[in-house]
Amino acid sequence: MRWSERQVAMLREMGIRVWSRDAPDAPAVVEAGAAVLVAEEPRPHEVVRVESVATRSSALASVASPVMPTPTPALASAEWLIVGDPFDAIGGAADATAADQERLLDNMLHAIGASRHAPAREARACHLAVVEGRPVDLGAAIAEVAPRCILALGRAAAIAVLGLDDPIGRLRERVHQRDGVPVVVSFALPYLLRHPADKAKAWADLCRAVGALG
Repeated sequence: MRWSERQVAMLREMGIRVWSRDAPDAPAVVEAGAAVLVAEEPRPHEVVRVESVATRSSALASVASPVMPTPTPALASAEWLIVGDPFDAIGGAADATAADQERLLDNMLHAIGASRHAPAREARACHLAVVEGRPVDLGAAIAEVAPRCILALGRAAAIAVLGLDDPIGRLRERVHQRDGVPVVVSFALPYLLRHPADKAKAWADLCRAVGALG
């Protein structure tokens, strides 16, 4: 597989360097056609933060609150349905900011020729936030968006879309189906920002999703 200059630029924004097969010192991490993808070290804008005690207490309080169904936001018809954590989700003691997560998702989408802001259905992507333990009507979302492919980013998304709580590594191994739509599972955005070495694997998942479009 070969990429345009624009795609290579987007891959760099994801923290992935594209090496030529002819490069003698290119470490082989993930191979895709004519190139080898290698995750780089985090750049300054990817530095993670530690949330305050007050923020953590607030998060714990929300967990202890009664579980309420998560309302399905207004969605538009789109080629892609991205299911993942809310951008402001707290995923641990060191989590990336909401802006970091949005930037990473947009760069991932741009690398495969998609956008959350595309004016037409073709190449448009809709993001549906899910919270583990809070039910969401995925059937209604799929019917409204009518996607050609669903990307489930992270554990909560995999549970919501597929009803499976298997390890992400195992779920990534194949293309799944939900209501006749292909589903590809990959890592949650906060996880990728904390573990940039796995961005090359996430790119392999994106390539699998593009292939599932047929």
